[in-house]
Amino acid sequence: MITFESAINRLAERVSDHREESRNISLQRRNQVVDMYGMEFTRQGDGTNAPASFYISISPDLIYFERFEFKVIIGGFQMPFMGINVDGVIETSYSSVTIHEQELQVQSTPLTTNENTANITINPTPLTITNNAVNPASHNHEMTQTNHNHTIPPHTHAITPNGHRHETAPHRHSIVAGISEVRMPPRPENQFSIWIWVEDIPEREEISDLIERRVSRPGERPQLRINMTPYFRAIFPSGSGMQWMNGTGIFPSAGLKNFDLLEAVAYMDADLRGRVLKPGYKRIDIVGNGLFTATLVNYLKYSHVNR
Repeated sequence: MITFESAINRLAERVSDHREESRNISLQRRNQVVDMYGMEFTRQGDGTNAPASFYISISPDLIYFERFEFKVIIGGFQMPFMGINVDGVIETSYSSVTIHEQELQVQSTPLTTNENTANITINPTPLTITNNAVNPASHNHEMTQTNHNHTIPPHTHAITPNGHRHETAPHRHSIVAGISEVRMPPRPENQFSIWIWVEDIPEREEISDLIERRVSRPGERPQLRINMTPYFRAIFPSGSGMQWMNGTGIFPSAGLKNFDLLEAVAYMDADLRGRVLKPGYKRIDIVGNGLFTATLVNYLKYSHVNR
């Protein structure tokens, strides 16, 4: 039964709830979502010692991740070149070098001077002859000469290398320029791997080709480099149509699939998972054989405290 007192209490509760709701609506939103889709980062790599390294910034006010995925595009190593065509012969302005059995062309620029005249100035220089004596053993002859100075007056000589002007007939040189590319065709031995850097765990032991302790710069604290390849490959079991990175192309190659970091860390222990998902400046390495260009297409969405 509803009494007069209970009805008054319910009305008071409704008024209190309405005031709380009005106050919350008037307040500024506390959280904000960052959504980055299709942002591309391109780097070049050269074997295991110089991987293609990418850096992704995660807000320190991170609350939770909604998406953390990316695709990888592997392309050939490209470099511009230029040459001059003289009488049907291309005279290139670069020299050939070999890097890891890959022949590349390195451009160099010759330096020349183009001065019309050069001035040489001789400053006054005093010459002094003092008393001299010649004393043979048998007899003495003494030659005395009054001290005197010879002075060369200052003067300037102008050297003009082309004072009589040589002229050549008008002629043209055609310039040949373009892009030289070293492509990496898909091969079973061209196995790429994906690594991510996390804060060091001192008690963590290194595991060859899986967990490595690295120092990016001398004097800095070491970090752990985690090989994410086994975790990503576990997401795409055999028969899924996924072709792992083994040359030029777009990966993952299975439809609209991405390398899902949030799904991959589910296979890790809690300690490593917490380090991988910790906010901060993330470094991701793409390691491959030979010279290559890698493009990371990022899909990142997370919630953080509104500032």
